[in-house]
Amino acid sequence: MDVPCALPPRPGLLSSLLRWSAACAAIPPLLTPALLLGPVSQGASDALMRAWCLWARRVFGVDVEVVDHNAGRYDAAAYVFLQLNQTSLSETFVTPPALPRPALIFMNLGFAVLPFAGWVPLSQGSTVVVRQWHAQARRAVDRATEALRRGASYYMSIEGLRSPDGALGPYKKGAAVLAIRSGATIVPMVFHGARAVLPVGEWRVRPGRVRVELLPAMETRGLRYEDRDALLQRLRELAEAHGLGRPPG
Repeated sequence: MDVPCALPPRPGLLSSLLRWSAACAAIPPLLTPALLLGPVSQGASDALMRAWCLWARRVFGVDVEVVDHNAGRYDAAAYVFLQLNQTSLSETFVTPPALPRPALIFMNLGFAVLPFAGWVPLSQGSTVVVRQWHAQARRAVDRATEALRRGASYYMSIEGLRSPDGALGPYKKGAAVLAIRSGATIVPMVFHGARAVLPVGEWRVRPGRVRVELLPAMETRGLRYEDRDALLQRLRELAEAHGLGRPPG
């Protein structure tokens, strides 16, 4: 679980450089065409992104177990795959193959400017939000709402920032508002072990195991804007019930 705990030792400098070199060597044949295909074929672009993620996992020695509590049944028109705990940039190559269907990303500006990791989703039509710019944030929610109503799915974090120690940060209301306004089905996601693989502020990826849980889907039809706080509280209680957010010790 991503709770405060001792981290495994960092791999050696030479080993880390070699692994990163191998991961980056696959960028031209996989992520360059993914970037070019993004505006015309999200599915093809997404398939190439997933292929690079699987390669990066293999290179870095990261094993990912996906536990799907929905048994692969995703029949609703649109989903918000909502990450309940954000702790590591390793989620960049852990998440895409774990999602049961292609999804746009509701992402902050810092992630959008990351070479390829942010550029490819942006080319597919993902939404960038600048939370400190309230007018732009409202427009971003409006654009994502319309995309969801047209049948797109989104992946996003409910915290907004990565936790440096594994404890849960404040939950942002935008995720609840987006799901309620669009009527999309929420699929809560919890990550275990991601921080141990790549702690915040580190660049050396540690071999390890990450477990991604897709929790039972939650309908939002019938909910109103006034229900956003109750929905937010329900999601936080769900995260805590899965062992997230516990204090040190």
